Amino acid sequence: MHVFIDNKFNPNPITKLFVVGLLGLTVAHVVNYYFEWLMIVLISAMYFIGNYKKEAIKNLIIFGVLFLAQNLNVMYGLPVIIKIFLSLIFVIRMFYLPFAAGAFFVKTSDVGSIISSMDVLRIPSAISIPVAVMFRYFPSFKEERKNIKLAMKIRGISVMNPFAYLEYVAVPLLIISSNISDDIAMAAETKCIENPIKKSRYIKVKVGLIDFIYGGLMLLFFVGGRLYA
Repeated sequence: MHVFIDNKFNPNPITKLFVVGLLGLTVAHVVNYYFEWLMIVLISAMYFIGNYKKEAIKNLIIFGVLFLAQNLNVMYGLPVIIKIFLSLIFVIRMFYLPFAAGAFFVKTSDVGSIISSMDVLRIPSAISIPVAVMFRYFPSFKEERKNIKLAMKIRGISVMNPFAYLEYVAVPLLIISSNISDDIAMAAETKCIENPIKKSRYIKVKVGLIDFIYGGLMLLFFVGGRLYA
């Protein structure tokens, strides 16, 4: 995960968690679509100034496709089965805002700053430790999956058959995931994770202007979206 801790344009994880929770409310509470676009543009702008230009463009394109698909009236003339299938687009559209904020949080945060932020918020270790393990686990899992597919491509093995996929991809991933879990557990024990005393953190969480801009604008857009919904 390529993250610059001292980047003054990168909000700290506390602000990002606040935005994820705030946008999670949009699933149950309708927000005006103009303000939805403002939220997406803001997330993409944060990607862009953080030098994640590809993610910024992809975020805008995905939401644009979901937004247009939601407004297509041609669906009313389609068969029921196709309507059910296309209704998944509406479900994805409902959850995209919190997903986009969560993706930005994961992409631009590292384990050290996240743990330090949770210490500041006095979040119990029963929650902070699983989150830290998750951030260590999934990038390694994704990298191993990529390596397996690359090895299969070199050997000319295709996984179009679902049974072949289970044999050549799923089974090795299960074994590798078990090894990754063991490695993370041993690393945690080496760092005395069970020691009840207060830990000293190398990374200090700071609140800067970008935190007020990112969190404040998101709160403003959410309130405005609810008022004009």
